[in-house]
Amino acid sequence: MKNITKQTKTRLEKFKELYSSAVIAAEANRERLCRHMDQYLGSDEIDGSTERASVVRNITYEVIESEINADIPMPKVDTSCYSTLRDQNARAIERLSTALRSRLPFEELNDRDERYTYIYGGSVFYIEWDASQTDNAGEGSVRVHLLSPLDFIPQPSIESVEDMEYCFLHFTTTRGELVTKYGISEEKLSLAECEYLADVDDPLGDAVAIIVTFYKDEMGQVGKFVFSGDLALCDIPNYYKRKLTVCHECGKNAKFCACEKPKPENIDLELEKITLDDGRTVEIPYYVPKSFPIVIRKNTLSDMTLLGGSDCERIRPQQQAINKVESRILQKLLRAGVTPIMPEGTAITLSNAVFGQIIKTRPGESIDSYGKIDTTPDISQDIKEADRLYDQAKRVLGISDALQGLDATTSESGYARQLKIARASSRLETKKRMKHLAYCKIYEIIFKHYLAFADEPRRFAYRDTYGRMHFTEFNRYDFIERDKYGKYYYDDSYLFTVDNNADAQYQSEALWEINLNNLERGTLGDKTSPTTLMRYWQLQDKAHFPYARENVEFFQDIVNREGGIGEEEIPSEAKTQINQSKGNK
Repeated sequence: MKNITKQTKTRLEKFKELYSSAVIAAEANRERLCRHMDQYLGSDEIDGSTERASVVRNITYEVIESEINADIPMPKVDTSCYSTLRDQNARAIERLSTALRSRLPFEELNDRDERYTYIYGGSVFYIEWDASQTDNAGEGSVRVHLLSPLDFIPQPSIESVEDMEYCFLHFTTTRGELVTKYGISEEKLSLAECEYLADVDDPLGDAVAIIVTFYKDEMGQVGKFVFSGDLALCDIPNYYKRKLTVCHECGKNAKFCACEKPKPENIDLELEKITLDDGRTVEIPYYVPKSFPIVIRKNTLSDMTLLGGSDCERIRPQQQAINKVESRILQKLLRAGVTPIMPEGTAITLSNAVFGQIIKTRPGESIDSYGKIDTTPDISQDIKEADRLYDQAKRVLGISDALQGLDATTSESGYARQLKIARASSRLETKKRMKHLAYCKIYEIIFKHYLAFADEPRRFAYRDTYGRMHFTEFNRYDFIERDKYGKYYYDDSYLFTVDNNADAQYQSEALWEINLNNLERGTLGDKTSPTTLMRYWQLQDKAHFPYARENVEFFQDIVNREGGIGEEEIPSEAKTQINQSKGNK
């Protein structure tokens, strides 16, 4: 819903001017980013030349695709100052983040994020609270967007989002969306900025560009301003503060306004009333986040840049050189051929088809009178040079044959293979840490949004270490603390990391093998005990072993009975499942 104040025109001119200056300052970087994407897509451009490569061997695409990691980091939260309540709250944050990690389209976001990061040197996440989303738990939820760095226009000369006073996000939408989402009248749509020219019948096109501006005021509060061309769409100073929409005419809540022509406006709410466990009612300031809802994932750290180092830029010399070599190989082969030598007056039938020439000898002539000149070139050195450049590009990025799966010449277990790949990818550890750092910030912003706006407790399902399903809730009122002066506040001092031991780092087959080895070595307990077998199948169920859940339920029923059973009483179907898991080694 739009919220236009009397200062809208002044703000619009101010932010349009800042945006224009930021676009000009970012133009050189934008050209570089576009060149990186063209290289990834297989551009035939040769630097410093107007000629084009006749052959493009796209090693950039190949090595970047080898780096793609489908793992989505699992959240891990610790307390900055331990107490039983804070530790419980930390677990609640973990479960909230884990549930949203599964619910939100992180698989799709991660797929694009991986490629953006390696191609451009970084990617941009935008997290917002969407009050229009409702579910059984309550109103509102977070939405996570992934933007190309081309759609993020930073404050010039500032290298960190945390240090920026303003920044801009570029989105493409339709004119109809401006009407439904922002309440823009049809006659004002002509003021919007057209994204691109359409056909002759619709010269203005239906797609329009909108610019979302985040800024900090003189008090350090975050504000949001949205515009398209000369059209102001949304103006929200103190963006994170709680708002109440009232009618300017009658002063009532907009939901209960009975005015013929209501004039809705938003007012900031400072305090909320809560009831403590002892029945007392107190007033406490609403929680207000302080940072922009934007996270930049960097590929690798690079001096004096907002993004990290681009893999395309690092291997561009090898890509350029290999295109030249491959083009030279093609030119040699196209000029190659076998030219026949024959006596004068020889009758010959010519044809342009391959192997279509026929030489006819005269009676009495010997075949020895004929010869040939073979102009087929030797391209072995060119091929060696191309392969050398390819290996050089892989070494620059730390890509090994093991990581690409090109050295699988011997039979080995899945777990051993995984360890070999992990050792081979040690040079990529920095990129992995940068991804973890970005997700730590994402989970922290998600937590702070729920702390600020989720009035109703949110319930989530999770499995404990024994594989049992439980329900827990995230309640922002559990985070209320009292300072030494007796004032109540929301405690957000939690430390966000990622769980390096999460199951996502291993293949399921490797986990099955580890669990089976632990059972056979007795590290889980007596392997003839139903309790141990139940624990084993709980671990296999967590690792998604087929039909493990049925065995968990079976042994759970046995354990719940009085007494125990010996090995001779273990059901045959359970023994069969154990033998099947041994066969997966």
